Amino acid sequence: MDRRLQWKIKPTKLVVVIALAFSLPAYADKADKAKIAELEKKLEKSLAIIEQLSGRVAQLEGSSSASAKAVVASTEAKTKADEVAKVSAQTAQEQMVRLDQLEKNIINVSEVSAKKRELGLPLHGFADVGFVRTSKDIDNRKSGFALGNLDFYMTPEFGDRIKSLFELTFEFNEKGESVATDLERLQLGYTFSDELTLWAGRVHTPYGYWNTAFHHGAQLQPSILRPKMIAFEDQGGILPAHTVGMMASGATKVSGGRLEYDFIVGNGSRIVGEAGDMILDFNAGKDDNSNKAIGANVRYRFNGDLDGLTLGVNTLNQEVAQEGSINRTKFNMMGAFASIDSDNWEVIGEYYRFNNKDLSGNTGSHNSWAGFAHAGYRIGDALMPYVRYEKAVLDQTDLYFAALASGRSYNRQILGLRYNISPTSALKFEFGQTAEQRGTGEFKYNEARAQFSVRF
Repeated sequence: MDRRLQWKIKPTKLVVVIALAFSLPAYADKADKAKIAELEKKLEKSLAIIEQLSGRVAQLEGSSSASAKAVVASTEAKTKADEVAKVSAQTAQEQMVRLDQLEKNIINVSEVSAKKRELGLPLHGFADVGFVRTSKDIDNRKSGFALGNLDFYMTPEFGDRIKSLFELTFEFNEKGESVATDLERLQLGYTFSDELTLWAGRVHTPYGYWNTAFHHGAQLQPSILRPKMIAFEDQGGILPAHTVGMMASGATKVSGGRLEYDFIVGNGSRIVGEAGDMILDFNAGKDDNSNKAIGANVRYRFNGDLDGLTLGVNTLNQEVAQEGSINRTKFNMMGAFASIDSDNWEVIGEYYRFNNKDLSGNTGSHNSWAGFAHAGYRIGDALMPYVRYEKAVLDQTDLYFAALASGRSYNRQILGLRYNISPTSALKFEFGQTAEQRGTGEFKYNEARAQFSVRF
């Protein structure tokens, strides 16, 4: 429309100019000057009108060009938007396919796990056999081969928050006369949060590092023998390795590490057996007095540059009675420990301080102590040589230690080598020298041990 307007105006302007140019001279000859002046005025008006129309045409042409550009820009933007929408739709479709596949995988895993649970309770276990050579007969036993433990370990599930741990062991008694069955642990727990799990039943008494980190499975333990002072009750330990009662455990993250704790209340121990051969008993069936054992273990696990280092303190208090006697002792123990578990090093150190009070006589309070340091160095994935030093200074006027067959002062040095045949089996060799205080003399003996242990 704008171009047609332009075509009409421009030829008209040209015709008017030419016609006037040729007619004015002839007309001047015939007309008077007044008419010429009038015609000149009309010409000026016509030219002014023509200029106005020309300006309007130019304005219309500019508007038309801007409109055309806007239309083109809008079309291009729409095309790009359509392309983006197409790509987005394709990406969304691909994501939906991936989510569907992930959901199918999760369902398959859940179904497989459910089928496994339907097949029965997963059962894990430990077993070991060994050889012992001694320089002197100990407890009327000669050197030779020996069966270790057959240990079954179960952790059945009863829900998201309910935990359990059952450990049943078959072993020969100390005299090697018959197979004994021992329910080493039976504990049920309810988890309220990461900061609190409440346990009930038979648990490992929370003191030090070794007694809670390693249980009866020989393959897990870094050496063949446990430190003598923390041996299990029926093997001569001077501390109750087990407690029947309730225990609260938990952990929380703190700056630079993790703070962990265990608090326990349970049946107090008693001393049982024949004179000269008495051991600790932790009253699994019921307590023999109204006093309870109360203990705590608080430890801090470092992160960062000190990752692998754990420092802790512990305490245990209880009243202990001697079977067949009026002797009663207020047992008070406080201790501290440290452990390092790095790529190469396994180091454990524990110290115990005893301040026992005689409750049945007038011998007062008695101070004793015991401790050990164990260090192993890993060479690759298979070899780990290790050394350990143990020492106990136990007051023999203390009724508690005097009654126990193993409640005598001693020191022991051990040199050993562990070879991991596979991740689930280990072969260990151990050489040790022990010196015990017996009466006014000292009883020394050397031992060479070998052990093959597995877990399944």
